[in-house]
Amino acid sequence: MPSSWGARNLPPCRAALAAGLALGLALGARPAGAQESPRPGRAYTLEECLNLTDRNAPQLWAARARLAQVHAQLDEAKWTPFSQFTAQAGFGVLPPILGSIHYTSSGFNVLSTAFGQGYEPFFRFEFSGNVPLYTFGKITSSRAAAEAGVRVSEWDLERVRQQAHWDVRRAYFGLMLARDAKYVIDEIVSYLDKGVAGLGEKLARGEAGASETEKLKLEVYREEIFARTGEAQKGGEAALAALRFLTGVQVGFDILDVPLKRPAAPIPALAQYLEAARLFRPETNMARAGVLARKHMAAFQRARLFPDVGLAFLATYSASPSATIQNNAWVQDPFNRFIYGGLVGARWSLDLLPQQARIARAEAEVDETRALERMALAGVAAEVEGSYASVLEARLREEAWDRAEHKAKRWLASVQSALDVGGGDEKDLVEPLKAYANARAQHLVALHDVYKELSHLAFLSGWEGAAPSPG
Repeated sequence: MPSSWGARNLPPCRAALAAGLALGLALGARPAGAQESPRPGRAYTLEECLNLTDRNAPQLWAARARLAQVHAQLDEAKWTPFSQFTAQAGFGVLPPILGSIHYTSSGFNVLSTAFGQGYEPFFRFEFSGNVPLYTFGKITSSRAAAEAGVRVSEWDLERVRQQAHWDVRRAYFGLMLARDAKYVIDEIVSYLDKGVAGLGEKLARGEAGASETEKLKLEVYREEIFARTGEAQKGGEAALAALRFLTGVQVGFDILDVPLKRPAAPIPALAQYLEAARLFRPETNMARAGVLARKHMAAFQRARLFPDVGLAFLATYSASPSATIQNNAWVQDPFNRFIYGGLVGARWSLDLLPQQARIARAEAEVDETRALERMALAGVAAEVEGSYASVLEARLREEAWDRAEHKAKRWLASVQSALDVGGGDEKDLVEPLKAYANARAQHLVALHDVYKELSHLAFLSGWEGAAPSPG
């Protein structure tokens, strides 16, 4: 699926996390009980962002314009067969044309000697048309093909909408991830600040076991952690820019500052996602509509083997005071006449051999679109199954790292408690702090991936109601 923000991830956020994990840093969820900080401007929920995207996303406006074009083409196909009318009118001047075909009282050649002498006005109007009565299915087939084309465009609009929603969800969860990373960086830095301060006090008192080397180790580790702040901010700004673009809100835009939590809703069965993809995935429905359009075009080509039966009519009126009216039924008078008439007739194109070739081509195009439909259905099923496996993997990984985080938290708490009562050594803080930071980081990545993969699965299946929401 094409996307302006990549196939699966928000690279800035992932890059920031990868860098942090490589150093064993704490890019995880914010501390339990952390207060939401006030932010300027309007804070939007995910649902509000999706609604704004529906109204403002440029790609959706372009898709709606394409749909309007196809609707206009359908109207043209409906009315063109019944709008085969032409009208012609002319006005000019003529010299005197007197007499009849047997005798002329003008006494001169009209085209030469009468130039500039006694000109009078001349008017002519003609109306003709053709109304089809029976075309052996040509009209109905072409109209049905156009209607199928409209359905293709309608599903294309839905495809673009779902793609935009997928982009919004990735950016939204990516922004939540980046902000949670900043909270955790602050938490880990606070632990290290306490450790550095405590070790500095011991060194000042000259306590045995206090080492300047251990103090430097803590300070270096603190700076490594703090350096990740810029990367977290970069990832957050990239996600925020994506949301501003998609929602169309450029000033005062923000999202609710809440932490990522494990989705409470159970994951539906794979069979439900596969059935949803078969019914609601835009690409599968576009393929079905494409097959239907090709079938109607093949029927149109077969109908061209037969004639068109219709009603034709003609009415002509002309008048010129300078020309003598010819009151003779067997004389065609182009200057003074009113004639009208109609007939039922048939028009038959007899290029039978070329038409057989056009039929064969149209039927081959039907076979091609049917094969593409089968390929689309199989491809969608494979995508859904692969995405479902990714969801299960992310959930299992999140549960495992959640347990690891709690155990690392207890280890760190025990060391910190010992330091708080005057026992233990600050150098003992490094190992549990690194373990806790890594567990928090991995847990947050997995938690983010659960949201991302569930959203991606909902996108691939066309089942947007199955997409998760934070909170």
